[in-house]
Amino acid sequence: MTTDPRPATGIESVTAPAVYRAVQVLETMGNRRESITITEIAIALGLAKSSVSNLVTTLEAVGMVRRVSDGWVLGYKVLELGHSMLASTTLVAEFARISASLPALQYDTALLAVLDGMEVVYLARHDGTQPIRLASDIGKRMPASVTSLGKAMLASLPEQELEARLALLDVLPRPTKRAHRTTSELRRDLDEIRDRGFAIDNEQNTIGVTCFAVALRGPAQPTAVSTTLLTQRVRPDLQARLVADLGVLARQLGTFATGQDPR
Repeated sequence: MTTDPRPATGIESVTAPAVYRAVQVLETMGNRRESITITEIAIALGLAKSSVSNLVTTLEAVGMVRRVSDGWVLGYKVLELGHSMLASTTLVAEFARISASLPALQYDTALLAVLDGMEVVYLARHDGTQPIRLASDIGKRMPASVTSLGKAMLASLPEQELEARLALLDVLPRPTKRAHRTTSELRRDLDEIRDRGFAIDNEQNTIGVTCFAVALRGPAQPTAVSTTLLTQRVRPDLQARLVADLGVLARQLGTFATGQDPR
């Protein structure tokens, strides 16, 4: 059974409006690299400045936001909670353990991510011994259509759910000229991924960087693992070994996620 990937966004759908708005404030801050003012938050959320001020003051009292010279930023409590969540996620621990044991993948960068709407959210990273690390920060979001992780997860979805997620897009993001221009191109890529068994980001997100990914089977939320390397390092033998390790990692994590110990 599938669920609608689009969460309810109207405040009428919640029973604690103040909590809902507080989360909106935190998300608005999280989307900014620089500080933000009460006025800017109020405009972004369509709320009264007085309401935003009360929310921010309350969030400050519990350490979720902090005041800086020219506005407000997220507080260290947010980071603490994020680390606590990851530490309590056994799938993350299994990802780290298995990645470090695989013959090829142990030396390269590996990532664990989930699909949220049409975005990839990075949950964990295994840093191999390669001198150049090419992985995204934990918690970062990226467009699914230009990442191997995102495409692997999209390709694993039932058709109805895939259609619902694609409907969230107005235009496809194109960080490089190699990125898909239309949903028709993306669909053809997804068909190839299903046939091939793994996804490839051939410089669609970053020029000079290639990624391979395999989706997990079993978890309720779409989940995938990937490896990232400089395009100049990609050779048929290395690609085959890394993809094979990703397959092992995905199978073992998928088994673990459905309640069985893969060891």
